[in-house]
Amino acid sequence: METERLRAALEGAGLTGQQAEAYLTLLETGQSPVVDLARESSVSSSRIYDVVRGLEEMGFVETIERDRLFARPREPVDVLERLRSQSEMLADAAGEIEERWERPDPRESRISVLKHQESVLRGAGEAIAGAEVSVELAATPDQVRELRPEIEAAADRGVLSLLSVYDIGLEEVPIPEGVLEVRRNPIPGPFLAVVDRRYAFFSPNVHGDEPYGITIGDEILSFILHWFFLTSQWGGQESVHVNPDHPPTYVSIEGFVRDAAALLAEGATITLQTVGHDTETGELVSVEGELIGVSGHGLEDPTGALSYTDLAGHLALSIDDGERLYTVGGWGALVEEIEAQVIRVTGISPVLP
Repeated sequence: METERLRAALEGAGLTGQQAEAYLTLLETGQSPVVDLARESSVSSSRIYDVVRGLEEMGFVETIERDRLFARPREPVDVLERLRSQSEMLADAAGEIEERWERPDPRESRISVLKHQESVLRGAGEAIAGAEVSVELAATPDQVRELRPEIEAAADRGVLSLLSVYDIGLEEVPIPEGVLEVRRNPIPGPFLAVVDRRYAFFSPNVHGDEPYGITIGDEILSFILHWFFLTSQWGGQESVHVNPDHPPTYVSIEGFVRDAAALLAEGATITLQTVGHDTETGELVSVEGELIGVSGHGLEDPTGALSYTDLAGHLALSIDDGERLYTVGGWGALVEEIEAQVIRVTGISPVLP
């Protein structure tokens, strides 16, 4: 390595330009009076003593008091370790910068394939940290623990989170504070997060020949993974925790209809609060009133046990707030007045015998 590059490397390891100059001169001359070192290098005689003392404090040189002050390079074990550590740190930083540069922002791209699952988890954490309405998450216990701070912070903001945790043995299922519901899934599956119906993150946990992940910033593609979550990772799985501080609350119209259809068939009166978007203006609206009816595919026999697949077609609710009747649809509603994001049951009056 040429001298200029070596000097630059030493400066990169924390030496000043004058310290690097004095140290390289000492490596060439060996033990030398400090005053002579000033003449051999470009360091001024007025600065040389401070420069040498600084090098001594850093472990690069040692001084000897004789008739004059001498300096000599120390055995470079510590110096070499410092330089190698610096090199490794810079290499790691370069790799991290490259990874972060390549990591797409799901808000700016519809779909991107990543090389590392860690990047997918990090992206999901960032999306959950900015979530406003809902999170649907299927993950291993370790992945839930990694995302726990973001999940709990989102819950503090009122975000509704559904967690399907893969049972990987006798390990206890982690339950972050404030989540709406946690279910145990006995069959290991992929990491999946759907955030605010807009962003989705997917990465295999098992059966992947090579690690990879996908990030999505698109409502239609996220909707497909939302249905995968409902039908494969959520529906039919054992519920291990329901937040007692919430009334029955749903982030999908299918989940509500699945639970409420039999009650409606028996003549129960149900009142709801629905929060969603006006399908004409896009404005956020909230409607509370009595559920007058449910229409759509899969309700031919509402007294039976309905699956999410049974309800995969069109569904709509009719809600009377006392002044007018509103029609409420699910994700992607077009003909209804409101696209529901949250459906909260505020009251149930059973049929008296």
